[in-house]
Amino acid sequence: MNIYFGKNLKELRLKKNLTQEKIADILGVSFQTVSKWERGDTYPDITLLPDIADFFNISVDDILGTNRVKNENEITAFCRYYDNLTDDKQRKSAIEDALKNHPADFRILLRYMSYLIHFEGNTTKIMPKVRTIYDNIQQNCTDDSIRICAKRHIVQYYRNMARDKNSGITFDEVEKILSQMPYMRDGRDFISAYVYPLDHPEHYNICKESIEEEVGLICCTLTHCFLWDDDFDADYNINIAEKINSIINLFYDKDNYGVQWRIIIKNYMDIGFFYYRKGDNKNAYRYLKYSAESAKKFDLLDKISTLNSLLLNGIEFDKSTLGSNFIASSSVKEKLTDGYPFSEYFKSTDAFKNIINMLE
Repeated sequence: MNIYFGKNLKELRLKKNLTQEKIADILGVSFQTVSKWERGDTYPDITLLPDIADFFNISVDDILGTNRVKNENEITAFCRYYDNLTDDKQRKSAIEDALKNHPADFRILLRYMSYLIHFEGNTTKIMPKVRTIYDNIQQNCTDDSIRICAKRHIVQYYRNMARDKNSGITFDEVEKILSQMPYMRDGRDFISAYVYPLDHPEHYNICKESIEEEVGLICCTLTHCFLWDDDFDADYNINIAEKINSIINLFYDKDNYGVQWRIIIKNYMDIGFFYYRKGDNKNAYRYLKYSAESAKKFDLLDKISTLNSLLLNGIEFDKSTLGSNFIASSSVKEKLTDGYPFSEYFKSTDAFKNIINMLE
């Protein structure tokens, strides 16, 4: 059985802003004894445990941390489950239940903060909750990855709030947080790719995973920065979308796109729409059909497939990482019928209806 008494005692003491000397006085021991407890060198006499637990208003099991392994397994399983959800109602129910069981865990709080921002709507109504969670994470969480991820979520929220003159948020606050975030080259994926020794058994897997992450990031950056900018015409948008596809095809084999499947499927839809916008319906139908065909191919994939391209050979792709309930065909159908501003005439044509029928 694992015991986390020393670590728990230190965390509880610091939360109450108490010194080791103060705890020692309360318990009638020397501060050196408390120091040894916190380092894990020794443990207190069993008769002292109820007094220590009572002082911090917790159970003996909690102060010993005997439930910690069980809680850790529960939290890890929840995070894996929650991150694969695509249904908003399921997300809401799941995160609310997790908060009841683990209200102080920063991994749960980070996901709750993300849920509020991305699924409760970008409004000032959620601002007090978001700020409270964010401040808690920044001030008390020691995991840099969680703290940085919280910054990523709040800058997205503040960016949207800055557009509302009544929100009290300006873009200066967005820039302030951005200035505290690391450059991409300081990220785990990039650094791991050249830190792992060549003879390490995971070296090539780490490099391949880094490539996948970086390809996804550059494609997302191109999409956000250039693809839907109204300052550019349809031809420019088409060229950018084609560039994104070219980047993905450089690293992946056709019809085996791993974590980039969603980008490929949506890109074909976007190109189809841009051709529609410039009045070229023939090419619009052609690319919308490509998107529908790609969606069907994705849905027919096994849950686990293996990439076989030159640079990513052997990497396994788990479809559930794109959302356990993600069905590409129904997603494309919804976007084509309701997401893009196609005219009713365009949607009434036989060519468009045939594409929709492919997705049934």
